[in-house]
Amino acid sequence: MENPSYPHQPAGFDRLYHIYHTIFHYDYHVMDSDKRQLFHVDNSSLTPKKPDLTFHAGTTTQAPVVSVGKFLHFSRHFKIGLGNPQHPNTVVWEDLVCQGFAHVKHTIQVTTRSNKGATRRSFVWKKTSSVGVAGSTPSLLGNRNYKLVDESGKIAAIFTQSSYSYKKAGKLEVCADYGQGFDLMVLTTALCLFESQRRRSNSSSGGGGGGLNSDTIQCDEARPICSNCSKRQSECEYESTSSIRWTNESPRPRHQSSNQPSPEGSQQAEPTLATDSSFDILGKLSVGEGTAASPVSLNFSNLELMMQWCNSTYHSLSRNGRTDPVWRSLVPEEALSQPLLMHGIMSLSALHLARTKDNHRRPEYISTAVAHQNQALALFREFLGDVNSSNAKAMFAFAGIVVVYSFGFPQTPGWKDPWTCVDDLLQVLVLCRGVQQVLSASSTSVRDSSFGPLLRLDDYESYLPENIRSALERLQEANEAYGAHDATHETDLYHDTIEKLEQMMSAMHGGMNSMTVVCRWAIRVESAYVDLLREHRPLALVILVHYCLALHFLRHNWCLDEWGVRVSKAIWFMLDDQWRPLAQWAMMEIHGRDFTFDVEMS
Repeated sequence: MENPSYPHQPAGFDRLYHIYHTIFHYDYHVMDSDKRQLFHVDNSSLTPKKPDLTFHAGTTTQAPVVSVGKFLHFSRHFKIGLGNPQHPNTVVWEDLVCQGFAHVKHTIQVTTRSNKGATRRSFVWKKTSSVGVAGSTPSLLGNRNYKLVDESGKIAAIFTQSSYSYKKAGKLEVCADYGQGFDLMVLTTALCLFESQRRRSNSSSGGGGGGLNSDTIQCDEARPICSNCSKRQSECEYESTSSIRWTNESPRPRHQSSNQPSPEGSQQAEPTLATDSSFDILGKLSVGEGTAASPVSLNFSNLELMMQWCNSTYHSLSRNGRTDPVWRSLVPEEALSQPLLMHGIMSLSALHLARTKDNHRRPEYISTAVAHQNQALALFREFLGDVNSSNAKAMFAFAGIVVVYSFGFPQTPGWKDPWTCVDDLLQVLVLCRGVQQVLSASSTSVRDSSFGPLLRLDDYESYLPENIRSALERLQEANEAYGAHDATHETDLYHDTIEKLEQMMSAMHGGMNSMTVVCRWAIRVESAYVDLLREHRPLALVILVHYCLALHFLRHNWCLDEWGVRVSKAIWFMLDDQWRPLAQWAMMEIHGRDFTFDVEMS
């Protein structure tokens, strides 16, 4: 999970971290295994609009900000930001979600990267009293010991609280190797859990009495009954491995001691399964006089798809922290009254699962995605001629969904005719241009609605790496040279297209790393350039190879992962030796320095 949003990461990340806290303000210092400070963590609990924890890559608050953790008010959940919130377009936001009311489990989904590309993975932080750093056993005096496990149950990290030091919070061991960004995410989430538990313990220990705070008495993980939690009459922090039964056990008489022998010849009664009479009150509460309860069915498929949307898929359309709540919450809310949008959400969520879940249900997800998309498109066509205030938000949101769907739909592996692959991308670009008309028609109503943040332009600092600048200058020089020798050459049109390509690259490398940046180029180029692509004009195709470089740069988006490689390879086969040198640099950036051999042999 390498995150380009924070360029100031300290070198030499270790796999073991020592975490200390200051005495008064309770800031944190994160050290490596040699006790060299890597991060200063500013702790702010009473400052409005400021993150609760801010990680600075250095020893003071003057060092660059690389991550933040926000404790959501009146909620058990957290917002984790990798990057500096002062530059919104560079921050990758993730949700750390509490499961249940005991604050025992917290789940988070993150994008990890490897040689095989980007993968969306789920992890769970769990409280533990049996697993410690470096094979140790956590002290029973501490209640802030955690382990991070992946979807397979394998431990990815362990945090062990230091119970005998007044200035050391604990140690963190990271076992999974997903890069520096993943380590930073683990550190940020672990300290968020540690600090939030500390605050809850402090707030609940203000009463008198000299006894231990209940938070410091841990579950003993005894089975089948946890004795400590039973004495405290509190919810157990740890899952039971035994099955759960409804029981109807009569209480023992108060005068009979639990260790008294039972009367001769009798046996102690075992708990029995609950009888029907135990649940009579439920019948009285659920059925009124003169009414009959009709059976209610659950559509687990749709529930799964909506969970997928709210947990993960909405990220595919969101640009930053401002638009996250719109896509995650407001769009599904609007879809409750707009079947068009609901089918769109279902289709994209199913497609996302099909593309990212490597299991036997992939054909089922694809079939579901196509079915929902067909129904959505039928409704979409009905509204195209009448976009008004009642359907503007649904049309606007669905327009974005359909573009991501088109990019994300799996392409047929392999191709006999390279133009088929290029034409697939061309159709998506044409779709982007058509969607723009819908966005324009609905923008007036959307701008003044709760969807307004979707129309606010992102701020970014334009930045173009020197190697990209040089490559684009070579394209402009070639364009001018061919124009000087051929009166029919579309010099001005190509010049404008290359300039817009440069603007797109500048925005992308300046921090605008959402899908919006590649869609914007498709919308802004002249329709005449699209016609030149259809005609297989060589310079138009060379420019498209450089566009493929942008798609490849954003390949961590699941819907863009293969486009840059597939289309650039197809174009390379279509170009003759006269034009290949102009595309060579971009091809090397996409395929590596040995790209010629790899492409020719594939």
